Amino acid sequence: MKKPIKKLAFICHPARESLPPLLKTLLQWSEDNGMTARLTQRMARIVERPELGLARHEMASEVDMVVVLGGDGTILETARAFAADGIPIAGINLGHLGFLTLEEPRNAIHTLEKIRDGKFRIENRMMLYAEVRRKERKVFSGMALNDIVIQKEPMLRVINIDVSISGSFINTYHGDGLIFSTPTGSTAYSLSAGGPIVPPWVNVIILCPLNCHTLSARPVITSDQEVLTARVCCRHSKVDLVLDGQESFRLDDQDEIKISRAQELGRIVVFKSRNFFEVLRKKMKWG
Repeated sequence: MKKPIKKLAFICHPARESLPPLLKTLLQWSEDNGMTARLTQRMARIVERPELGLARHEMASEVDMVVVLGGDGTILETARAFAADGIPIAGINLGHLGFLTLEEPRNAIHTLEKIRDGKFRIENRMMLYAEVRRKERKVFSGMALNDIVIQKEPMLRVINIDVSISGSFINTYHGDGLIFSTPTGSTAYSLSAGGPIVPPWVNVIILCPLNCHTLSARPVITSDQEVLTARVCCRHSKVDLVLDGQESFRLDDQDEIKISRAQELGRIVVFKSRNFFEVLRKKMKWG
């Protein structure tokens, strides 16, 4: 049985001028409908409701769902922050494409009404886990909902990346880097680099090369049960490991990066009428 949603947290894009009026409207609706609402401390001060402010690390134990006012980037950041706690994320689109969001701001109240009435479902989206080992010692780890990218800085020499899948060597990629993507991320950076579109319920890991200098280099799709290992050769370039385009770690020459399916899930709220292929056609302006 679906748990009733009585306690919401609103997480907002920090630079949207339209947010305070919209947020005040949603707070008033929540209070009128018997739902408690919490905000980050910064947004609570902006809308002059400091009593609603909470530190992010305190929210998971206080709310049933997080409502994101922003674009896909804000949802990605929020999903990583709350994945370990299993908190579902609902999005009201203030961005551009909005593959992960539910509705536009003009339908925000309607979105909350559906949440209140239980007219939604939660899609469990696989995430990726990355671990960087330097001289046999772990120096970094992190999760991503969309993608984990090895990329060199512009204007520097191309790099070599040796890739193995579950111990079997597959290729040395000579170019600007590699994208390791989830199905959710297949419509993001991976798509722009020529990767395939994969529905979110198909659990695979997508490997897509970035500007490879060999015509034979092509995207590879493999099972989410595999472990992908990449070793970078970058003595003459600065190279970063980037999670969801938001969090980065500087790599050294001969660092080894292991990519696998994360134990945590991104729990994304969708409405029953939402269809991935309809959304895809609309967002990509097909047909």
